[in-house]
Amino acid sequence: MATVAEVMDDVALECSTTPPTSWITANSGSYSELKLFLRQTVEELLDRVDWANPLCIDYVITGTGDETYAMPSDFKRLTRDPMAVLETTNTRRPVRPVTTNGAWTNLETLGASGSERYYRLSGDEQAGYSLSFFQPPIAGVSITASYITKNWLKIGSTAGAVWSDVAATLLLPRKIVEMGIIWRFRRRKGFDYTDRKSEYEANLMRLANEARQIRTISFGDRPTMRPFEIPVPDYITVA
Repeated sequence: MATVAEVMDDVALECSTTPPTSWITANSGSYSELKLFLRQTVEELLDRVDWANPLCIDYVITGTGDETYAMPSDFKRLTRDPMAVLETTNTRRPVRPVTTNGAWTNLETLGASGSERYYRLSGDEQAGYSLSFFQPPIAGVSITASYITKNWLKIGSTAGAVWSDVAATLLLPRKIVEMGIIWRFRRRKGFDYTDRKSEYEANLMRLANEARQIRTISFGDRPTMRPFEIPVPDYITVA
């Protein structure tokens, strides 16, 4: 696994720049620009791709009867997956997202027919994120939320999101990070960057497909209904 410094050394040479003695303290000229492009590339990669572990984390929420549950401090976003939030006890059903305040208010005011459970995501990077549920999960109910972490490097055994140690290792694929920095650098300097950006996009698409291993071919057939997608009440009253 490459260190972030090794990646940046290779990028600097590709950009006709002599690597500094220490990237951590180098904050002038091209060094500052390259570090900015590193941050921008990392941010884009975490935004665009549902990476596999260790960048994708399954977080288990244990019900207490409360409506809202805080997400971990390294939470960046939920994975783009119909089962990103999945109830893993009782009915083993996907939890449905609610994306507007009006729809959520309607749920809380009027309720919902059937047996579906719903969630909404709220918060921001500064204050942190949380998931709210309708109906609130009671004791004994577990819900697993799959999310992309904002921790893109590791120092020893500790994951982090800030490059502050020369020994930090990169958790993202090395080559795509290098490509992302280089095309941004060439654009800033006024060089032709379109071929480098096209290469970056092609490799990113391939990595995204490999990370999720999704291969679906549709011939117009209807999707198969799985047992855990059939609505079943949590409790059945016996007459």
